[in-house]
Amino acid sequence: MMNEKKLIELLNTNENYNFVAMDDKFSRYDAFDTENGIMLEIKCRKKHYDDTLLEKMKYEWNKEYALENDLSFMYAVSMPYKAGHKIYLFDPIIMEEEDEYDFKWHTRKLPAQTEFSRTEWIDKEVGYLNVEDALAVLQQKISH
Repeated sequence: MMNEKKLIELLNTNENYNFVAMDDKFSRYDAFDTENGIMLEIKCRKKHYDDTLLEKMKYEWNKEYALENDLSFMYAVSMPYKAGHKIYLFDPIIMEEEDEYDFKWHTRKLPAQTEFSRTEWIDKEVGYLNVEDALAVLQQKISH
């Protein structure tokens, strides 16, 4: 199973990135690359989906913070794929502003928190990023 730490390590094998995980578990993003000024939100999914979920409230906050501080905001999603994982890397701000991307925003009942044991369901505004629209795709194969 891919986790945030493994995903960051894999991204950092690319000489262009130097992400460091955020210490604060309540941070609105999961990692930061100081050298390149990139905020990174990470999702590790247990199933592969062609359309991956993006929370609008979290996206809007990260977008505003990135633009105000002259940073980039990227969204990385890992999903199982064949004998390994694929990591899809998106730049949602560029997708929205330059490509006029249709996130298909809508309200859905979802768990209030995904990392905790509480089972409260609330309305969340969400959209989708299709894997075919990823900026980059990395594939990690499991070796035996």
